[in-house]
Amino acid sequence: MSLPKRKGSAHERALANKLWDMGLAVLRGCSSGGGVRKRFVPDIVAMGPGFILVLEVKYRSERGTIRIEEEKIVKLLEFAERAKGDAYVAIKFRGDDWRFIPVTNKSSLLIRPEDLGNAFTLEQLINKYMSKSLMEYLK
Repeated sequence: MSLPKRKGSAHERALANKLWDMGLAVLRGCSSGGGVRKRFVPDIVAMGPGFILVLEVKYRSERGTIRIEEEKIVKLLEFAERAKGDAYVAIKFRGDDWRFIPVTNKSSLLIRPEDLGNAFTLEQLINKYMSKSLMEYLK
């Protein structure tokens, strides 16, 4: 496995562990993004009380535009629809916190670093779905 893929999967695992530690049930897609499956497998599926998050995860060591092809977006939205969940792209640049952008449109996606100012933080995303505050769940 190439070094960039290894780094990416390490960040996927770290995010999955964070979500788990927050009390969610979490699955990380085996060979996610590897093109070895007949069916699309998202990077992470996280489930909490009454909600499901379907995540495409992107990590970059350098700040720059991230492009996600239309085919991947369509498959992500199809998976989310089948799971009755919501699709997001989780983005992290080295030194920054995770940010989450909702995916609602079946077209390719270009995400510039400046777009992340309007994205959800991890705490904001979880609080959007949980009826109690995040801190109450962490106690």
